[in-house]
Amino acid sequence: MISETVENVKGKIRKVVHDLNEHISKPQQKYLLEMIPGCFATSSLNLTAISGYLSEKTKVKHTLKRLQRNTENYSSLLKISNLYNIHSCYEETIKDERVLISVDEGDLVHDYGKSFELISKVRDGSSKKKRINNGYFLNHAVCYSTSSKRVLPLYLDIHSSISPDFKSANNETIKLLDAIEKKFKDKGIFVMDRGYDAGVILEYLYKKDLSFIIRSVGNRHVTYRGKKILVSRLCKSVINKRYKKKSFSYGYAKCYYKGRPMTVISAKGSEKDNYVYLLCEGHIRKSKEAFFRVKSYFKRWKVEESFRFMKQQLGIERCLVRKFDSIKTMLGIASFCWNLLSRIESDRLLAVELERMSRREKYNTKNKTVCTFMHYRISDGIRNLLLSYNKRLFRFRDKKYKSEIVYYMKIPYYLERYREREIIDGIPVLRRKKSVLVA
Repeated sequence: MISETVENVKGKIRKVVHDLNEHISKPQQKYLLEMIPGCFATSSLNLTAISGYLSEKTKVKHTLKRLQRNTENYSSLLKISNLYNIHSCYEETIKDERVLISVDEGDLVHDYGKSFELISKVRDGSSKKKRINNGYFLNHAVCYSTSSKRVLPLYLDIHSSISPDFKSANNETIKLLDAIEKKFKDKGIFVMDRGYDAGVILEYLYKKDLSFIIRSVGNRHVTYRGKKILVSRLCKSVINKRYKKKSFSYGYAKCYYKGRPMTVISAKGSEKDNYVYLLCEGHIRKSKEAFFRVKSYFKRWKVEESFRFMKQQLGIERCLVRKFDSIKTMLGIASFCWNLLSRIESDRLLAVELERMSRREKYNTKNKTVCTFMHYRISDGIRNLLLSYNKRLFRFRDKKYKSEIVYYMKIPYYLERYREREIIDGIPVLRRKKSVLVA
């Protein structure tokens, strides 16, 4: 049973590399076939640990040197992984009427990392006191399917505030939205937290005619019945009519932002003065749609879970490469790993088998669900599977001939077996030289 499951996992990894065959070189394909299983087996992106897992016939230091060289040279894999994830997510949700796209800014912290290239000061979101540490800023977006209730990876990028190419955080957010909006303009609802209600981002969203739900701090001015008013004052005093659902109530008002229609939603929990201010495009006419927008905002927490998942299960903070291009490559590997997890999740039989092998408890003693993020159990199952498998997953680096002499013969190029390739928008097709010599 283990060998059959291993073959299924190998097939999923090969499918990812096969889809990118026309867009990346052969050495890059081999690099992915080594790094993706190594990331799952070691639960980290530490090159030393991955080199030890590969167990090649050569010494570990030579394997490590090759991986370090390739990691520094293949920073383009991050951009390719983003375009590939957007394409895959669009194909997965093509039948959905509406999907939620959660956008948030994160951090990649190295507490004592002083020799990392372009490292700057960031606020550590993982710490309770939100300390200021050394690190980098991350921009991340995930897609939540309202029909299948699945979380799919979309976009992951890194930037440094001291980089010469850095302009502003808003500019990096617009760069993220530019990559996503072409595919999801008709059915995507962009869900963002406080801080994203800046005028630059609102202008961009209105210009591109995108649907959005943005939580406001409350100091944004809107036009209500011909007069300018603060969002916080509008939500607390002006919006009187409220609809009650379970433990919270909500109300909404039709406003304008610089002449453009906007709806401000005020949601209040069971606690006193616990208001949530939401900004939405257009004028909402039904309370049912307003309730859907409130529920959709709280689904934004999926992007926070994804940050935690990448740090715990994929070990993006345990990556100790110092070059900025190398860090980009590692984040690209993490994106490909998450894409593989979403592929396995769609294959229900394989997902159930890996869940069983994960040995992770799903319920506590009171029979309550303690782990709703399914990718934790799937990644643990892959790790246990790879560690229990005695053989190497891919053997393309083994010598195929015992003799030192290799004989060559000429064959026509058109006799090679034809394989259909998938062309992905945004990724240029790689032009290779046709060779007539085949070993």
